[in-house]
Formats: sequence, C-alpha cells, structure tokens
Amino acid sequence: MAGTGRPGRVQQIAYDATPLTAVQPDVDARIGWLLAMSRLHHENTAFADGRTFVTALADAGLNVSRSQISRWESGEAAVSYEATAAYERALGLLPGRLSSLTGYIRAAIPGIKTRVLRPKLDPASREFSLRLDDLVDLAEDGRAKAADWQELGWHLSAAPLVHLRSSTWHNLADQLITIIPRSVNVAYRQYSTAAMNMATVPRAQDFMVGAIATYLSDPDVQVVTNPLGLLDQLPTREAADLVLTMIENPPKPSAYYLAIWVATSKVLRGDFTPDERTRLGMIVLRIWRANPTAAARDLAELIAALPEGLRASLTHAASRAGQRRAGYVIEHGEGLVASEARTTAWKLAEGARGRAPGDPEYGEDRMLVRLLREVLFHRDSERRHLAALVLASSPFRGPVADELLDLLADSSAPEWVRGRAATTIRYVANDEHRLRLLHWVRDPDVDVAEPIAQTLGHLPWAPVSDQALRSALGPQPSGVERARMYALGMTGSAGLRALNRSSTAPSWQKAAARWWLAIGPAVHE
Repeated sequence: MAGTGRPGRVQQIAYDATPLTAVQPDVDARIGWLLAMSRLHHENTAFADGRTFVTALADAGLNVSRSQISRWESGEAAVSYEATAAYERALGLLPGRLSSLTGYIRAAIPGIKTRVLRPKLDPASREFSLRLDDLVDLAEDGRAKAADWQELGWHLSAAPLVHLRSSTWHNLADQLITIIPRSVNVAYRQYSTAAMNMATVPRAQDFMVGAIATYLSDPDVQVVTNPLGLLDQLPTREAADLVLTMIENPPKPSAYYLAIWVATSKVLRGDFTPDERTRLGMIVLRIWRANPTAAARDLAELIAALPEGLRASLTHAASRAGQRRAGYVIEHGEGLVASEARTTAWKLAEGARGRAPGDPEYGEDRMLVRLLREVLFHRDSERRHLAALVLASSPFRGPVADELLDLLADSSAPEWVRGRAATTIRYVANDEHRLRLLHWVRDPDVDVAEPIAQTLGHLPWAPVSDQALRSALGPQPSGVERARMYALGMTGSAGLRALNRSSTAPSWQKAAARWWLAIGPAVHE
C-alpha cells in the first residue's frame, strides 16, 4: 500500500476544498498533490513507500522525516524551493519541472502572501553580490538561459533597492519581453517567473511597461498575449492605462481577451485607482450596449469582479436578454451545471489515471477531477491556465492529452467544450501526440483548429507537421491562419524564408514571416 506514514496505511490525497468562485485557491494543496502524484506514479514503484523516498531525498541532499513529506504532500505545510528541487533530483525530473511551477503559481494568484518562492539568499553577503554581477553580465551579453534568468529574478527580488544603470534595466526588460512569447514548457515558467520577480523591483517597473508598449507597437508583431499578460504584475499607472486601452482598441482579438483577464486580475488586486475603475466601468457598459450577447460571453470573468451593484445589473440584464448561461457563469464560476461538470471531469480523470504510469494504491483523488473541471469549465481564464500548468507538470500530462483528444472526436460534446479541450491540449500534448494532432489541424471549428496549430508550434520541428501546416495555410489573415503561421515560426520552418522572398504571398504572410525570421524560433531552455 502506498503511503508516507505507518506501514500499511493508505495515503490520503490533498484536495482543494475552496469554492470555485474563491479568489484564492488552496495553493499548498495543489502543490502537495503534484508532489505526491509525481512520487506515487513514478516508474520506480519503490518510491511509493515513504521510507524508500526519505532515503532518495537524503541522497538528493535533503534530510527530512516521513512526517514532513506527509505534511507537504497533504497540503498541510507550504513547501520550500529547496524541497521541490530535491524532489526533482530524487525523481530524476527535468530541473524546474516542479520548482518553477510552485514559484509561478504563487506569483500569479492575487492576494497570496508569499508571492516569491526562491532559494534562501543573503543580499548582504559577498557571494550574493558576485553572483548577481555574473547573472547581469550573462543576461546583458545574451548568454543567459532560462534557469539563469530565473536566478537573476530571485536575486533582484531579494534586493529590490539594487542600483543598476538605466541602460542595463532597459536591456534586461527588452530581452525578457521578447523571449517570453517564444518560450515553452519549463522555460516559459522560468522566464515568466524571472519577469514576475523583476516586476517587484520598483526601479524596473517603468522599464518593463515601456518594453511591453514598444513590443506591442510593432505593426508586424505576431504574439501579443504573453507580454500583455505581464501588465498584471506591474502596478503602475502606465500599465493600467495600457490595459484599458487594449480593451478599448485591441490590435488583435487575442489581445482583447487577455486584456480582459488582466483587468480582472487588477480589479481583484486593487491596482486600479478610482478614476481607472470608473473608466473600466464605462468601457464595460459601452461594450455591453454595443453587443449584449458577445459581452455576456466575453466579459463574464471581469463582470464577476466588478462592484456588486454593477455586477447584479449586468447579470440581470443578461438573463432578461435570454443569456441565462452567461448569468449562471458569472454567479457560479463555471460554464456548466455543477453535476454535469463533475461527471464529465470524473470520467476524464478515471481515463487519465488508467493511462498513467504505475498502479499505486492511495485514497480517493478528487484533485485530478477538480483540475480537469477547472480547465474545461471555469469562468476565469487565469484559473484555467493555472490548472492546466499543474496538469502539465504532473504524471497525468500525456494521459490527459489522450483523453482530451478523444473528447474532440465526441460528436455530442458542445462546441465551446471542444474549444476548451483543444486549448488544454496545447499545455499537455507532447511529440507522441503529433499524428493525432494533425487530424484536427483543419477542423471547421476555429476554436479547435487554432489551439491545435499552436500546439504543433510547441513541439520540435518535424517534416510531417511542417508540410501539413504549410499546405493548410490560407490567404486570409484569420486567427486560425495566424496560428498556423505561429507554428511555422516557433519551429523555425524553412517555409518562412520562402514566404519572405515570395512575390505572390499575401502581405500579412510576408510580414509575419519577416517578424519570425527577425525574432527567432521557440526557446526551450
């Protein structure tokens, strides 16, 4: 029997019991679940025994008791960076797979008290100063990898009054803002964590907002979501103005949806001034009056965060206009009736568990069900994003991708659920799913075809998918076509140079190819 306590005792699995509408989920429970599942579903079945794993952690440089492991994995105690890194070493996982996620989640969720998870650092020590100098030099010279950037972020947040030249701040901000949109998997979390930590340094904030504004002002820019999302971490008036402007006049639909999420987060963090909140309320009302149906669908998470009076008025208006599902989503936090959401998530969880490595014995696992429920049905895009990241770091990553690819083939699934499934696949698919992904590249539902194309861009280049994407690329600059171009750009396709030289290619394709050739392909480390 699997467990960390007394021999013969079945391990109980951590669960986040907070309501779906709670602003702050139980982060410690989610991280505890991830640690436990990484151990219990490891290919080395001996790790399911707590005594064996205590020895493995000691060999990895961390001496702890079985009871401490139990407290971490149950979510009763917050886990340190050193502990998550030791889990990675003991389990033979890619460095950063667990440790980068824990820091990212704590920095991303509004209201978390300990927002920076990092190794213990002593800013007063000589070693700290020398290492900070080395990291700045690596970054300025363009030689820093994702792990170096993450470490630099830790050092900057540990010494927020550090003095660097303006040119250095400018260089660091520009590099991070252009790298993050092309980074994937663990590297994405490490670069993003570096940016979040750097955003805690007051001196860096204006340089970061300036770098984001400059990046977004490029008429050829192809990826706007990641830099725009960083505005959530920057509590400056310039950042707030840029977010509100992106809702009023978005350069692309993807920028509009992300700006809504950032505005929601800023409302919850209390980052808007009274004047900015008034401006936001007027923007929401204008969008609502222009198209109540689209507004009820697109603004649900933002409306839910607005003051009670305005929220109640808009919810009532949605129901009165026949948009009862929108009213339900705003009030209850998910897009499906609770019983149906639980049943669907439970079926997916059971299927994924059956595909996962090993067959350990443990108590009821309601967390996997909760995470799948969130990625598919939760009202808030940030919660779907964070739940997907936890799944992507777990041993259920590949199995969940398989289950969701099966869901795409289910003709009875609602279109919006297929779209959510395809978006989640973007987080959890790997090279083993390539051929199955190609089946959906030309799906008539744009909410499926677009994230599937983006998923192929997160995989290494391969001739079969490169040819499929190039042959599917159409002449009109729709979201799906830009996603296909994204995949070609992220994989460094030779087709980019051909498009750039072509005298017959549409102008948008030439502009996109030119941008990708200038900025480079995906960053994996």
